[in-house]
Amino acid sequence: MTPEERSTASEQYASRLRNVKGTFAAEGMTISSYTQRQLERIEKGQSNYHQVLQELRTKYEKRG
Repeated sequence: MTPEERSTASEQYASRLRNVKGTFAAEGMTISSYTQRQLERIEKGQSNYHQVLQELRTKYEKRG
């Protein structure tokens, strides 16, 4: 990835994160640091949406 592509990807991530935070704020919620890290993993290609959901299901099934 070129420096220009990295910059564009970083700007897109920042924009998307602002959108998510705005959506949560409209509902009177905030995004935890854990949630932000999960979004970063997805954005960086380290994980995908389905993997994160499965990890969350597993985490909360253990609590139940």
